[in-house]
Amino acid sequence: MIPMIALALPVLVALLLLATRGALARGLALAGAMGTFLAAALLPGSSAVVVPWIAGIGVYFALDGSGAGGFLAVVASLVMVPTVVWTVVRVGERPHQFLAALFAMWAGLIGLFLARDLVLFYVFWEVTLLPSLAMLAGWGLAQRRQAMLKYLLYAIAGSFAMLLTVLAIRPLAGAESYLFADLLATTSALDSVQQVWLFVGFVLAFAVKLPIFPVHHWLIDFHEQNHPSGAADVAGTLYKVGGFGLFAWALPLLPLGASIVTPYLLLLGAFTALYAAVIATRQTNLKRLLAYASLSHMGFVAVGLFGLHIAGLSGSMYLLAAQMVTTGGLFLLSGMLHARRATFDITAYGGLAASAPALAAVMLLVLFAGIGVPGLANFPGEFLALLGAFQASVFAGVLAVGAVIAAGVYGVNLYGRLFQGPQPNPVADLRPVEIAVLAPIVLATLWLGLFPAGPLALLDAEATITIEGQSLASDPAPPDASTLQGARR
Repeated sequence: MIPMIALALPVLVALLLLATRGALARGLALAGAMGTFLAAALLPGSSAVVVPWIAGIGVYFALDGSGAGGFLAVVASLVMVPTVVWTVVRVGERPHQFLAALFAMWAGLIGLFLARDLVLFYVFWEVTLLPSLAMLAGWGLAQRRQAMLKYLLYAIAGSFAMLLTVLAIRPLAGAESYLFADLLATTSALDSVQQVWLFVGFVLAFAVKLPIFPVHHWLIDFHEQNHPSGAADVAGTLYKVGGFGLFAWALPLLPLGASIVTPYLLLLGAFTALYAAVIATRQTNLKRLLAYASLSHMGFVAVGLFGLHIAGLSGSMYLLAAQMVTTGGLFLLSGMLHARRATFDITAYGGLAASAPALAAVMLLVLFAGIGVPGLANFPGEFLALLGAFQASVFAGVLAVGAVIAAGVYGVNLYGRLFQGPQPNPVADLRPVEIAVLAPIVLATLWLGLFPAGPLALLDAEATITIEGQSLASDPAPPDASTLQGARR
């Protein structure tokens, strides 16, 4: 029942927020955020829920929080709590509707991470698109219409590719249902041509929301034009779930197709990481810089996935979780900086550490975590993703290492331009509510950096399914029943 509670709570809160106003809406949002987080925190030890939904075509309402999806749902929920608090403080125009969109996004993310039926996964994938569009359209900046149209075009193209793949995979495989276990037991028997086409269909869908070059253009305008508070940007950061789709569905279900296609995608992921990091060094708009930094992180996620090595697979999901915390935290910090100077133009800042040392210290910590400093959140996943990449292609690994160097450049330069040098006008240091918003981000940054063993063991167990599938795909002998049973687990 825990997965159902974790999913139903944010849905209920979103609906109630549409009918409330003022202090009641704020109190409901804060209580709903804590309740949803507490329910999500119980997901890793919970039992799966599997009930018939559209029985005639083999579709089940199947949710499971025991794997990688449960871990990602916990981290996403942890980040959403301070985001809701910050929204209550900073969004003054129709805040109850903005909060309702945030909770709808939260529910969609939980459903997407926990779904173990492919049709159900597709439904949550589509449903989660709507709140992100609503926040951009209703509370974005002057050029939001163009940003929204660009985002929508990319999203529709990806969704169409996924729909075709979902419709084709079960009848081609002859599976009993769309449940992951039933698909896993049959898709490995598909021939190489079928697997390649199905895998490419998944890649076209998931690459948009990974994202990687060249289907990333929507991302930059999306972040630049969102509400200045940074709250909608956090939701957008959590919605970079294409890597999870590849990890949870495409790679384990289509091992032969993956082995044929991923060498090219590995190089594309490494190029994305380096390209985005280099472009980030040249940005003067804070949100655009953070958007390119986030794109570079997604390149590392792709590198870990497409190396088809257990270390890289686990590292990619760990990095996906870590960047939720660090990139989300940086967008919240960008909102706090905007509240002080009313601009995202980095050249308008400088010397803030003199009057706001606590703000400078938190920014330095989260920024260093984002560029992969050891002991902080991004480092374990980034290191493992690189390790997996080098097992598959030394050239791709070297390209990705170049991105690490470029990340150090933009990170150090950004901090210097914001907080060092002469200070034209003093600004206020962190207020109590901002400390409350940033405290979970700081704690999560340290937790993920210092104690990665538990989550990585969980991710390793799920990554093993893909590795076993790769072994079976390269072995011409038919697998016996015991091997398939092990892969199901």
